[in-house]
Amino acid sequence: MKRDAVAYLNTKKKGDFTAQKSEVENYCKYRFQILNIFHDHRANAAPPEKRKGFVEMLEYCAENNCPEIVIYDLADLARDMDLGLAALKILNDHYTVYCVNNDFFGFRDDPEQRREAIGNFIGYMDRYRESARKAAPPVAKKAEKGGGRPIGRPRALNEGQVEALLTVRQAGTSISQICRMFDVSRSTVSKILANYPELKGEWKGGRQGSAEGPVE
Repeated sequence: MKRDAVAYLNTKKKGDFTAQKSEVENYCKYRFQILNIFHDHRANAAPPEKRKGFVEMLEYCAENNCPEIVIYDLADLARDMDLGLAALKILNDHYTVYCVNNDFFGFRDDPEQRREAIGNFIGYMDRYRESARKAAPPVAKKAEKGGGRPIGRPRALNEGQVEALLTVRQAGTSISQICRMFDVSRSTVSKILANYPELKGEWKGGRQGSAEGPVE
């Protein structure tokens, strides 16, 4: 028997809505009855709680006692990783969240275990974020004359963030999604994965590592 659910899409380009809506409907075909689809366009920089479509979705779920929410991609919740994780925590506290694309949580047919898995992921990421803040490198001693700014390019990710990146990659997250989650370039991710050939997967059209490793 299908379970009632709503879908939330946060699109960036013209035509994304039609394509993602089709994928959502295909994903839900045998599992969910979609009651409504809520949509924000080009709102990735805004916190989810300030988006019209996202707020309307929460209000609808509360008013209609709808416990399941389907999103297209976890990274689409917010461009900023902290905001995205905060939004995921809010959703997971009250609903069961499913991802059409790049879903590494599992337990698609067991809402309670899925919520527990998502909660464990959020807790894990929170610990690394706190560790990353504590381990933030001090301001460089050398500074430009008069400006007070450190000389040299700052590191894209600190040690705690690198550990978190490796963890989500091991869980099967694609390189494209990792770039969005951590707001870094592909070249940065490539440098980090250089010492972990088993995590490279497919890269720039060619295969690297074993066929059983993560892929794009």
